[in-house]
Amino acid sequence: MQKLQLILLTILAACEHQSQKPAEPVTATPTSEQHAVKPPPRASNEKAVAAPQDDQCVQLPKLPTAPPVVIPGKNLVLTKLLRPCVSQTGLRGYERTSPFLAMGFPCTGGSGRIEVKGHYNNPNLIVFLLGTDCGMSPNNKEAAQSLIAQAYDLPTTMKLAAYTPFVVQYWEVAGVSDADVGYVIEMRKAPAVEGLWRRFQQKEHIQVRLYGRENTWAQGDNFYSVEGYLKMTGRTAFELEVSKVKSLTKDEIGVIRARCEALRPKRNCTEVF
Repeated sequence: MQKLQLILLTILAACEHQSQKPAEPVTATPTSEQHAVKPPPRASNEKAVAAPQDDQCVQLPKLPTAPPVVIPGKNLVLTKLLRPCVSQTGLRGYERTSPFLAMGFPCTGGSGRIEVKGHYNNPNLIVFLLGTDCGMSPNNKEAAQSLIAQAYDLPTTMKLAAYTPFVVQYWEVAGVSDADVGYVIEMRKAPAVEGLWRRFQQKEHIQVRLYGRENTWAQGDNFYSVEGYLKMTGRTAFELEVSKVKSLTKDEIGVIRARCEALRPKRNCTEVF
C-alpha cells in the first residue's frame, strides 16, 4: 500500500514539472510574396520619361518650301540644303550639320556702271553692265550666312558652303521691245532712249526682267526669272533692286525661249536655253 502511494506521488510531481516548462514560440515560414520589395506608388503628377528624340535630322518650320527660296527684301536666295534626311519618326528634314548654298545678284551692292554713247541727254545707246564682277548685297559670305540663318532659324551647325552670283543670260526691258542674250543691257530703240532714259535721269526706275542661272551656263541647273528695277545712284552709276525671283519650270522656260528666238536679227538662244 505504501509502495502504491509512492508511485502516485512520483507521477503527480512529473506532471507538475511539465506544466511549468515555457512553451516554444511558433514562427510562420515567410512566403515569396512577403520577401518581395514592391516599388512605391507613382505620384499622380509624375510623367513618364519621353524616349530620346532623333536630333540628327531636324525640321525647319520657318522654311516656306524646299529650296530655292528667296529671302524677302534681301536680294538673296537660299538655293540648296545639301543633306536632306528622314527622321526616325518619318518626318522629312535636313541633317543638323548640313551645308547650304546661296545666290546673290550683281549690282545690288550699288556699283553698277552705265555707259552712254553719244550726247548724254540725247544718246544713241545706253548700256547697263550686269556682270558677275559687279558688287552684290550682302557683300560677303559671312553676312549672307547670318541673314539666311536668322530668316529660317537654322541650327548654328549649318554653314554656308558657297555664296555665288546670279549670271544674267537673257534680259528684257519692261514696256519696250529691247531684249537680248548676255549680261549687258543695251537700250538703243527710240522708245527706250527717248522715254525711259529721260525719266531715269529724273530718278524714275527702269523695270527689267532677267533670266539665268547660278554662276554657270551649264544646262540642267535651276533656271531663274528675276524681276527688278534699275535705279540711278550717280551720273553714270546704277543699282539693281530685286523684287521677285522664281525657279522656272520647263514649260515656262519654253515660253521665254520662244520670245528669244523671235528676236531679229537672230540671237544665239541655244546657248542660254
